[in-house]
Amino acid sequence: MQPSLHVPFHSIYRENFEVVQERQDRVALFPHTEQLPLLLRALNFEFLGKLPDRVARADHRADGLTKILRYYAATLFCELVNRARADRVRLFALPDAHLVCRVAIVQQITADTARGQVHRFRFYAGADFLPEIRLSGRRLVFADHVLQRFSARVPNNIGEDLTNFLEIFYGQPLISLPCGPGRAFVVPYRGSILAFPYGEEKPGEYIVKTCLTLNEINELTPEMPPCAHNFHYDAAHVPPKLRHWLTPQSFFKIWNIWTRKQPMEPLTAGKQGTKWDTKFTCRLRNFAETQGYVPGAWIAFMDHIPGPNLALFKAGAKEVLADEWHCCTTCDKNHDWTAAFARRDALLRGPHAAAANGAV
Repeated sequence: MQPSLHVPFHSIYRENFEVVQERQDRVALFPHTEQLPLLLRALNFEFLGKLPDRVARADHRADGLTKILRYYAATLFCELVNRARADRVRLFALPDAHLVCRVAIVQQITADTARGQVHRFRFYAGADFLPEIRLSGRRLVFADHVLQRFSARVPNNIGEDLTNFLEIFYGQPLISLPCGPGRAFVVPYRGSILAFPYGEEKPGEYIVKTCLTLNEINELTPEMPPCAHNFHYDAAHVPPKLRHWLTPQSFFKIWNIWTRKQPMEPLTAGKQGTKWDTKFTCRLRNFAETQGYVPGAWIAFMDHIPGPNLALFKAGAKEVLADEWHCCTTCDKNHDWTAAFARRDALLRGPHAAAANGAV
């Protein structure tokens, strides 16, 4: 385990204060759990104090446009203003149960194991909101190799690698595909793809093993329907029958990149350091309008599963939910989709569930 961290906290609302690491036997937590309320209080003064009052005070009663403005505000504050904080405190925008986005402090939990260090992440957005985001009913554990290879293989501006990793991995529902001898979560990124091979070594847990760019992916196998995975807050998870996104479409996007061997787009210069003031935040409404969000716009959890991913709808837009079964059977009526979906569902249940049910 590395030596304890003591880093000066960067905030005008809590000066002469150090962010420290918590130690529990062979586990380290950063920031310290007892510091999280103090740190969040100072950060919320920065975040909420510069927002228009209607957006800052948004709660369950807020209309859809106000919640969308709050989503943009929290995302910009975390990703644009605070991408590379010198105090190593990482922030993430998360919607609460009422679809109001909050600024959350990322608490990195590092454990020493016989196979090396592994990491988990919790997101502190208040005493009433401390989720450990799960994926398809399982906890996520990241081998240290994942973060090391992501930093080494994926271009990042100085100090932004962990922020980028969290945005990429948790930023959208995932699909998984056969990759080499196992399976990997595969995501599009800057015109190319990234693959995160994983395993299920313990019941109720995915362990992500490494990070591969297109250059390191030796074999990727097509699979239809693809295994679609949702992030969620609750421990229990039931895969949705209807989705806001077409999983075959996501697969074909990834497959086209793979077959064409599209390289990653060049890294743009870092944008950290944007001044968070009322002049900047008062332009949020104009920014939303350029995206087509005006009064009457509304917001929902992606696939109606409470979690970090959201679906935004323009005023007057009807909600369209895709049926994977209908999409696949309509496109190819000669394929044995009953067997294909059964195979996919068995993969989503995982080997431990199969063993518990007496399956081979």
